[in-house]
This record gives sequence, C-alpha cells and structure tokens, in this order.
Amino acid sequence: MIKRRISPKLVDARILVLYELDQFINYIRTIHPELTPNESTVVAAVVLKNLPNVFLENPSAINELKEVAAIVKNKASRNAPQTMN
Repeated sequence: MIKRRISPKLVDARILVLYELDQFINYIRTIHPELTPNESTVVAAVVLKNLPNVFLENPSAINELKEVAAIVKNKASRNAPQTMN
C-alpha cells in the first residue's frame, strides 16, 4: 500500500465537510424527528447521491454553485504564495 501525504488544507476542508454534513443530518432529524441518528445519516447519503440530479434540474442552483466555486478559487489564489519569474 502506497501512503501519500494529505495537505493540511485538504484535511481542514474535509473537517469542514464533516461538520456541515453533521449539521445537515441534524437538520434532517428536525424534519423527521422519528429517525434515529443512523437512519438520518442514511437519508443524508441518499440526498448526496442524488444531488447532481437536483443541480441538473435546476439551472439557478448550478449558477449558484459556479459562483461559490469562483469565490473559493479566487480566495485560494489570493492566499497562494506568489512566485517571481
């Protein structure tokens, strides 16, 4: 097995995703309080699996996604170390 080093920025991004996923799972339980934590996690997985279709059916959602991606990309490029040629 080849081990590769994961950048600290990627680790931080994954931690953020896990935090937001946990918040979403909790939100699902507010919609359907009878769900167990395991069940609400499975519901979240199904939603994530189907999310690309939601974007395909909703052009404004795709545009919003593109806008967020551009903001994140611009922020990353501003924080990147500058090189001199």
